[in-house]
Amino acid sequence: MNFAHSAAPRIDVTRGMGTLFWRPDLATGIREIDLQHEELLANVSALHEAARTGNLGLAEGVLAYLERYTAEHFATEERVMWGAGYPDLDAHWSLHLSFATELARRKGEYATSRSRGSLLTDLGRWMERWLEEHLLGADAEMARFVRGRVSGAGTTAGCRPDGP
Repeated sequence: MNFAHSAAPRIDVTRGMGTLFWRPDLATGIREIDLQHEELLANVSALHEAARTGNLGLAEGVLAYLERYTAEHFATEERVMWGAGYPDLDAHWSLHLSFATELARRKGEYATSRSRGSLLTDLGRWMERWLEEHLLGADAEMARFVRGRVSGAGTTAGCRPDGP
């Protein structure tokens, strides 16, 4: 479920307040993971929209959703990596843990702050930077490995790369 596309106003993943939106070079070629990445970016855009409009109700809903959804998404990636025998699983897991820890810290800071608008903007920018770096770096590397395993062995742990 995509918070930005259900309980919140529809947010187009190609337009909005933020600077990072789904684009082809962010694709891993693993459909399930790419769909989740696209949803994450749509919700970061919803966070920017909440900051822009001062809609704290929307912001709190999106933050709670992002916290839950990133945990689900990271579990999906980790399942795929484990199933493929990805040798850098521990390092990738550490990146996920670092993100989740920082998100929780920033969410806590937001809850106790009087200047929530600027914190929302900072949070959205931080998430965009982290996601872009992670998608183009660690996730791209992982996906190359997984796609190589899948193409060489049929399927891996329910992973089906995009393709014909």
